[in-house]
Parts: sequence; structure tokens; C-alpha cells
Amino acid sequence: MNARLGVLVLGPSLVLFSLLGSSAYAEPPTQERTHFDNTVRLVRASNICGFDVFGHFQGDQHFTLFYDRTGAIDREVDTFPDFKVTVFAPSTGKSYTSASPAVLHTQYTDGAAIGSPAIAELTGLVEKVDGVDIDSGRLVFNAIVVGRDAAGVPTIQFLSVISSSGPDLDTTIGRARCNAVR
Repeated sequence: MNARLGVLVLGPSLVLFSLLGSSAYAEPPTQERTHFDNTVRLVRASNICGFDVFGHFQGDQHFTLFYDRTGAIDREVDTFPDFKVTVFAPSTGKSYTSASPAVLHTQYTDGAAIGSPAIAELTGLVEKVDGVDIDSGRLVFNAIVVGRDAAGVPTIQFLSVISSSGPDLDTTIGRARCNAVR
């Protein structure tokens, strides 16, 4: 009798759990790993200095997209564990390198459709400008989805800062970079 009672109680419970489990199913996350290595002329720093200032940006990137129950992109977590920036001016021979490990959390609306708004939160070390200042902590941005890469990862453009906490530069990044390589 106890065994029959167990089957009567356990059987419907297993059916209920399997039904609930299937309704909460979401697509597994999409992950993309890339390495970035690019050198660009830093326009603002160059304009302030009156001579060319360059930035060499390199490091590994790991993007993870999460989906809601309907399969739409819900949020993204990007990590930059060994990202570095080197700012240099060939005319002065001066340079500095800053580790810039960071994590970017992005919350999407409308399945990350192009043109839809997003909120992006960056935490970590943005840049330590030699002899000048440090920019780190937590920055929260209003953003907009402007495209997607080949793997389907949304590309966003920051529109405005919602909030900032932690050490900030005492000046603009362009002026700080110029002062460091002058």
C-alpha cells in the first residue's frame, strides 16, 4: 500500500516538474571568443597636442549572449580579461601602457533589434594614464543597437552616461593622453 501511495504521489509530481521544466526552457547562450589587435590615431589627443598620438589596443574578448524564453536576445556579458592599451607619440618617443581588464553587462530591449535601446554597465579599469590619473570603477550608459557581427553579437553605440562611480580622470581622456606623451 505504501508503494502504491508513493507512485500516486510521485507520478503526478514528475509529470508536473517535466511540464514546468519545458516551459522554462531557453536557448543555450551563444559564445564568441576573439582577439583584438589594432593601432589607431587618437584624434582628440593628437588635436590637443598638435602632433600625432596613437593608441594600440590589444587583448582577448569573450562575448556571451543570453536569450529569453522566446529565443530573443535578452542580455550580454562581455569580458576583457587581459586587454591593454598603449598610447604613444612617435615625435616625442614617449609612451605608456595600461592594463584595462573590464566586464561589460548589456541589457537589451526588443530582442536587440537594430535601433533598439540598451543599457550597458562597464566595470573595471578603463585606463591608467601614466603620471596623470586613473579611470576605473563602474560606468552605466544609455546605448543603442547599431548592428551585429558575423556571429550575431549585437554592436552597440554608447549615447550618454547614466551614472559613474569610482575614480575618474580630472580632465578629458584626450588631454590626459596628450599630457602623458608630451
